[in-house]
Amino acid sequence: MDPAVLFEDFCRSIVRARGLDIEERRGEWTTAVKNSLSRIGKRNGYATFLNDDRRKSGAYLWDVAWCIEDRLRPGKQPAGAGIAGLRFPRRPYRRLVLTGQVEWGKPGQRARTQVYRQNLEEVFRDFYKLMDAKSQFKVMVYTSWRYPKQGGPTGEFLRGFEHILADYNNHLAGETYLFIEFHDSGRTIYGYQCRIPRRGPRQFHLRSVGHHGYPGTW
Repeated sequence: MDPAVLFEDFCRSIVRARGLDIEERRGEWTTAVKNSLSRIGKRNGYATFLNDDRRKSGAYLWDVAWCIEDRLRPGKQPAGAGIAGLRFPRRPYRRLVLTGQVEWGKPGQRARTQVYRQNLEEVFRDFYKLMDAKSQFKVMVYTSWRYPKQGGPTGEFLRGFEHILADYNNHLAGETYLFIEFHDSGRTIYGYQCRIPRRGPRQFHLRSVGHHGYPGTW
């Protein structure tokens, strides 16, 4: 999976939510982002699950999950726990391919205030959960609202993600992170990626995979 292609697909998909209010990026925005990622996963042949999924065994800790489900031989039932009489999902075993988190933080107008710091803190706290996921691809969706110093290629979010990645000791070689940032002050969606190297010194530098302007109705 190419992070640049995934970012392009996401940008094309999210513009379907043209009626959302950019000033109130909350529940409806989260649903739109999760549904966009879910559509892309299904188009690529994955079983997709959201954290509010009502199917049994369907919800994960993360907001979005793409999985490859086990394929049992026709007529064969999952053994489950090996205890007679217990019922299990038809395909109870999955391999996580992608996990995603969506966190909008706190909006505000003045820099260096408590709300300014909370916007960074809430996004970073969600990112910690994403790092613990055992999946090859991880997607973090967030916004810098109208804080110019937080967003964009030289913003505090990118520097913060790089520091957190460098601090974390439990990376799996080959993991790839995709960061999708809604930068309101520049009305631009930015995409950045970071791939965990398989060997040698680790350099956690996020590099751009593209950017798109906001549609006119946002």
